[in-house]
Amino acid sequence: GESFAGNVMKYSVATYLGFAITGLALIVKGLLPAEVLGAPVTFMTYTATLMNIGILGLDQALLRFYHEPPAGAEPRQLFAACTRISASLMVLLGVAGSVFFAQPLAAAFGLGSAGPGIVPLLFINAALYMLVRYLNVLLRLENDLRAYTAETLWMQGCYNLFYLLPGFFTSNVFILAVAAILSFGVVAIAFGYKYRSAVFAPLPASQLGGIARQTVPYGVALAPAQILFSLSSGICLSFVGNACGENAQGLFAFGYSLAQLVTAIQAGFSTYWGPYVYAHYREEQERIGRVHDVLNLLIFGFFCVLVMFEDIVFLIFPNKKECLTIFPLLMLAVVFNILCEGTVYGNSIARKPWHDTIGIGIGALSNLGLCAAFVPRFGMTGAAFALAASNGLAFLYRSVTGQMYYRTIPSFAKTISGFLLAFAVTAAGTLLWQHFVLKFMLTGAVLFIYCTLYRAQLLKLWNMGLGILRGLLKK
Repeated sequence: GESFAGNVMKYSVATYLGFAITGLALIVKGLLPAEVLGAPVTFMTYTATLMNIGILGLDQALLRFYHEPPAGAEPRQLFAACTRISASLMVLLGVAGSVFFAQPLAAAFGLGSAGPGIVPLLFINAALYMLVRYLNVLLRLENDLRAYTAETLWMQGCYNLFYLLPGFFTSNVFILAVAAILSFGVVAIAFGYKYRSAVFAPLPASQLGGIARQTVPYGVALAPAQILFSLSSGICLSFVGNACGENAQGLFAFGYSLAQLVTAIQAGFSTYWGPYVYAHYREEQERIGRVHDVLNLLIFGFFCVLVMFEDIVFLIFPNKKECLTIFPLLMLAVVFNILCEGTVYGNSIARKPWHDTIGIGIGALSNLGLCAAFVPRFGMTGAAFALAASNGLAFLYRSVTGQMYYRTIPSFAKTISGFLLAFAVTAAGTLLWQHFVLKFMLTGAVLFIYCTLYRAQLLKLWNMGLGILRGLLKK
């Protein structure tokens, strides 16, 4: 257990150092006026969506087949092939979108005030982000831990922070977009040059064809899930921006960024966890089940703590206090996404990734419908409810199908009880947002129940932490 936790911690270093970047970005978002914040955050949200469209799920195919490439191909040739296929698609999409569909795309993205000129910048930024993402996967697969950590930190800075800094001097969204492009470009050039032998690996047409036949069908099956997943918050931002204005769009963007603090626990963990599950699912099912329970305890517990102390954040940023009413709903939406790490790998193990696609598709379509129904009437609260409900539907479908093929939940009763308690915390935080003491006491009581429910996992974490500490002291 201590060895497993140590390996998780190694690949979590970048995430926890990146937590400082995320925290600094959150401070910057809190200081910037809401009307300045909305457009650049929406720009970056749709950058991720376009990146996932262009990458075509091949980053996941690279992760899955890097150590099992098609006969006659080297692992780095697999990387080169996936990168070149995605780059070709991104160029085609960028040209078509910029020349023929710039105006409707800008309006649909909630960036109509910036005009059609923002669309080419979106595609350029997405292409650079795609290359940075591919390099990140390569560094992880080749176990270059130092380079992986450095590149991950740079990437997090590009996605969360650097593009916002000009906002202290200008509200021009084009300047903020150029700042994002330059930041991603520096990372792509620096690590692309370091791994140029992989980027420019010789790739005969016959090998490219063989690699494409194995990876493209797998990636295409996963691509809609990645696209729709990144699109979920973008849909809400677009509806809020178009229905309620740039100020509300900025407030929603800040609230969602704050809610994503919960991902600090999960992000580094998932970097190690995915490859581990694929390598050991045959002989380590019991451990995988134990890890599911530990993840639930950590996420549910952190969720409770954030709801208990959310008022302090909005005392620091009083100009964003309107987010207080929607913050628990936004956190619940994020919690649903995180807990998929412990429930959905059965679909990939069974090589039936379309179940993930269907589940996330259900979530995206329900998000679109719920936003259309509730945002015009309830504004940001309607958007937050739509996001939480749609993520919950996606989680339910993906988890049920994943458990059909590979069970990772040791106790369904305990897991269901945990979610019912999470709903109670969300209700308390949403309905009692003006009553700090009462909300604090009710949420604290739920946290106590969580610790009682998961007392075995809590004891395991305590003993594991003591073991790691003793090992460090001996060294």
